[in-house]
Amino acid sequence: MSPEEFDQTLASYRIQMQAEKKPEILAELIHSAQQNNYPRGQAAALLARGEYLIDLGERPAAATRDFRDAGLIARQLRDWPLLAQSLHWQAQSQLLQGEYMRALDIWLQALQTAIEAEDSRAFIRGYSGIAQVCLVFNQLEISLEYQRRALSLAENVDDVPLRVDCLLALIATCYRLQLYGEMQTLLERLKAKLRLRPHLETQAEFHIYSGLIHLDQSQLDEAFEHLQLARVLAQQLGGLWCRSYVALILGRIFIRQNKLAEARLSLELCLSLGESIQGFAMGQEAHQLLETICANEGDYEGALMHLEFAHAQQLSLFQKQAERKLTRIFQRPLHQLEIALRLELSRMRYGE
Repeated sequence: MSPEEFDQTLASYRIQMQAEKKPEILAELIHSAQQNNYPRGQAAALLARGEYLIDLGERPAAATRDFRDAGLIARQLRDWPLLAQSLHWQAQSQLLQGEYMRALDIWLQALQTAIEAEDSRAFIRGYSGIAQVCLVFNQLEISLEYQRRALSLAENVDDVPLRVDCLLALIATCYRLQLYGEMQTLLERLKAKLRLRPHLETQAEFHIYSGLIHLDQSQLDEAFEHLQLARVLAQQLGGLWCRSYVALILGRIFIRQNKLAEARLSLELCLSLGESIQGFAMGQEAHQLLETICANEGDYEGALMHLEFAHAQQLSLFQKQAERKLTRIFQRPLHQLEIALRLELSRMRYGE
């Protein structure tokens, strides 16, 4: 099989893998590339399988192995854009496994590699990745600054999926800061992009964040309508994270509507789906809401159980922060890189 034929076969296998939800479909192709001495094809197939595992399969540990193997091939080939891409996905998988400082370290490596390779896409993804770590640890203003910058840079790159990813990341950060006006503007931009290039999971996320705005403004009927649409879309092709988040928000809405039985079912679904997600962060809120429901129904034993689960998850996050001395380790490398990154970015964009 020639490299051209391999690349065409990979594209069709990738579509088949997503349709049948079987990442093992690519195993034969990865082996074929290895046997035919086509390392770039092998790395591309590894990245494709890893992206599926992380986006829809919710298996970040398995994805990490594929991304790491692709990175080793990239280093051997001295293919720095490929290495930067593999590093980005390694960091993303570490983030999803709750290894936040490890994710930050890898994204910083990806940024440096992207600068050396003059790869603007990898640079932007690294910027956005660092902002995701900030968001996890409630460094909201830093996250907002980096996400805005990533989106601004992405608008100058001919890569629609990259722009959509940056839009969604900024929308998530704006929601945490309750910047509803900016969220509405960004959601309109996302809606326009979805008209040109529909994507089920992104459409589900559009309805999630639209519904959250209505929920926070006590517009429960409008919020419910958006979340019902998000639920249908997420069930069709959404990953476990998307389906879990929809179930969590529907639980909030049902509680506000005093539909406690429906709320309990939705929140229990959220927790059930979360059992298959490593580094699952929604469990704490789901348990807190279930504690409230149990207490209102007089089920104090159940309320205590959910309270203990919620406290255990909160303690786990506090321990991660303390063990890694977050403030000392985290802010300093970001600010040290600031001037160097701006200079390199200017060179990439205008120097040539």
